[in-house]
Amino acid sequence: MNLWDEARRELDAWADASLKARLWVRDDDAFEVSENLVRLRDVAAKFDTRIGLAIIPGKIAPGLCEFISDNPGQFYPMCHGWKHINYNSGKRPAEFGPDRPISDMISDAEFALRLFKEHFGTSKPIFVPPFNRIAPALTKALPSIGFFGVSLMPNELERMLLRIGSCMPWNAAIRLPHFKGSPRIDVHVDLIDWSARTAQGARVVADQLVQHLRGRRLGIRSPHTPIGLLTHHLAHNEPVWRAVDDVLGFLRSHDAVEFIDVGEWINECAPGPVVADVGDQRGAVSRRG
Repeated sequence: MNLWDEARRELDAWADASLKARLWVRDDDAFEVSENLVRLRDVAAKFDTRIGLAIIPGKIAPGLCEFISDNPGQFYPMCHGWKHINYNSGKRPAEFGPDRPISDMISDAEFALRLFKEHFGTSKPIFVPPFNRIAPALTKALPSIGFFGVSLMPNELERMLLRIGSCMPWNAAIRLPHFKGSPRIDVHVDLIDWSARTAQGARVVADQLVQHLRGRRLGIRSPHTPIGLLTHHLAHNEPVWRAVDDVLGFLRSHDAVEFIDVGEWINECAPGPVVADVGDQRGAVSRRG
């Protein structure tokens, strides 16, 4: 059996229900124009996909802003913390984790926003905390700082409920709470296996896609909630690039899939206070960001 067969059957069920699965790609840690960033631009063009590019404001190198400006159809800039520093030495890495004083985090977020707006002033600023971890107190403070929304990964509680609910044979057995307040556009499937420093196994990626698709189709999460794929262009070796091509090629081949333009999606959302999702974001498990 082809490893994508179950995902294809799930997407067929979406098509039978006249539903469209919304997907997007977020790529982290951009700060310079590298060969890998140029290659990522070409991937975005090949698959007609506008990638949310998480840019580190405190590390922006000359030429990056011009490169982004020259490729508006391929990249939507997002604010990736301040300087991508890990302040939680010996713990789960975080630049804006709960162990830092909230005043220091707010100050860094303000610096980040100011510089981000200088370079990408027309963008509605979306905060992407490095390492996908953020203190709940800072999450609540983001609107007053001036951020329009936030992009994270689901926490442990949400992932557990989704795993359980998507395996149940009956419909809508579990309902996850809706996100409240400002737009939150998350990533869910990391295409890199950080322990092995190479591509995530194709079976793992396919199974995770099925889980998120089925959970949305069953109503555990709204079917309109985008499913995010996470990449890190600077960490890509050839197996990762092939994995990106494979998963985007598969998804683009099915009529039930719609890749969203991040900028247009954000414009659909009404502004409001950003709040933490179910549980404490300290439970986010992505090793990188």
